[in-house]
Amino acid sequence: MDVKGIWRLVSVRGMNPETFELEWITAEELSSRPEGDFLKMMQDAMFMFEEGGVLKVLSPVKIPEGTPQSEIDEFVASGRAELIDGDLFMSSKWEWKMDGDDLYVSDGSQAEVFGEKIDPFKKAEVAGNTLVIIEQYQIVKIDEMPTEVKKTVKEVKEVTPEMKAAAGEYKRLYTKMVCSDEKETDKEAKLVLNEDGTGKSYRDDLEIKIKEWSINGTEFKMTEKFLGTIDYTGTIEGGKIDVFNDDPSKPMTYEYVFEKV
Repeated sequence: MDVKGIWRLVSVRGMNPETFELEWITAEELSSRPEGDFLKMMQDAMFMFEEGGVLKVLSPVKIPEGTPQSEIDEFVASGRAELIDGDLFMSSKWEWKMDGDDLYVSDGSQAEVFGEKIDPFKKAEVAGNTLVIIEQYQIVKIDEMPTEVKKTVKEVKEVTPEMKAAAGEYKRLYTKMVCSDEKETDKEAKLVLNEDGTGKSYRDDLEIKIKEWSINGTEFKMTEKFLGTIDYTGTIEGGKIDVFNDDPSKPMTYEYVFEKV
C-alpha cells in the first residue's frame, strides 16, 4: 500500500452534543456545527503522508483582515502553523509506519493502563479506497471520491398515539423513599417529554438528558443520561407519572411522582 501523498477528510468520529454519544459525522455535515467547534475546523483538513514516517495534519485558518504580517510570521515560526501558497494552516505532526501491507498511525497520545504505556500506534482500517486512522478520521486521496462513507444512521422512532398523548411538561409533586412516609417536594423539578421518546429532566439546577422513554399500556420506562445512566420504571395514568429508580421492593429505592402541567 502506497499512502504517500495528500488525503482529505471524508468523515470524523465525534461527540453528539445532544446524546453525548460518539458518532460518525461526514465532512459535509460538519458545516452545521457551531463556529470554533474543533470538528468543524477539521472539515477541510488535509493529511499529508511524507517520507520518513511524518504525517502532517493541516487545517485551514482564516487570517483576520488587517493582521500584521509580523504576527503571521511569528505564528508560523512557532511551529503551530504553516503558510502554503499564501494560505495559513494549523499544523500538527503525527507519525506513520508500515508493517507489511498494514498502516499504523500515531497522533502522539501517551495513554497508560496501570502504569504501563500503551502503544500509541493504531492500525488503520481499509474501507474501500478510504482509510480510517486512529479510529477517528476517515480519509481519501485528494483526487478521489470515496467508495465508502462512514455515517451514523440515527434511528427514527415511531411516534404512537400514546406517545403523543403523554408528551408534554410534568411537574414533580414529591419524592420519597419506599421505606418512609416523609415526602419531599420540589416545585422546580420537572420533566419535559418529547413525542419522539426523548426529553429533558430538570432538578438540582441541572438540565439532564432523557435518552429515552416509553409507554406500554400503563407501564412507563425512562432513562436519564448525565455522567452515567439512571433507569426508571413505574406507571403513567391519568396525567400522573409514578416511577422508581430501582426495585420498588427495596426500602432504599426512591419514588418520584409527577403530574402533567
